[in-house]
Amino acid sequence: MNPVVELEERPVGTVVRVRECADAAEAAEELRSALAAAVERSPYVVVDLAGVHTLDDTVLGLLVRAHRNARRRDGLVCLAAPSRFVITVLHTMHVDGLFPLFDDCDGALEWLRAEVLTGS
Repeated sequence: MNPVVELEERPVGTVVRVRECADAAEAAEELRSALAAAVERSPYVVVDLAGVHTLDDTVLGLLVRAHRNARRRDGLVCLAAPSRFVITVLHTMHVDGLFPLFDDCDGALEWLRAEVLTGS
């Protein structure tokens, strides 16, 4: 079975790469563990959603929880490559302001690098 989530260490933070999965319960548990591990490793996390086209309430809740945990460590969670549907869900649920959004993972990492270096 292929993993639903992969973690990748980067100098500025941790990247969480997520892909679509047919088993929502399996995906949620794996994502929960990955986000917790990512925030534990670094307060700066980029969630790469390039492989995700939809977003349910469970995943949204996990992202918000990761955001809160990162903020407690003076960090943040960025979302890379969200689909139009994901952006619409974030906006509809009034949480779009919690997450900086980027077209791709490299753009998010570059922005984070500048934020961390300048201390903004």
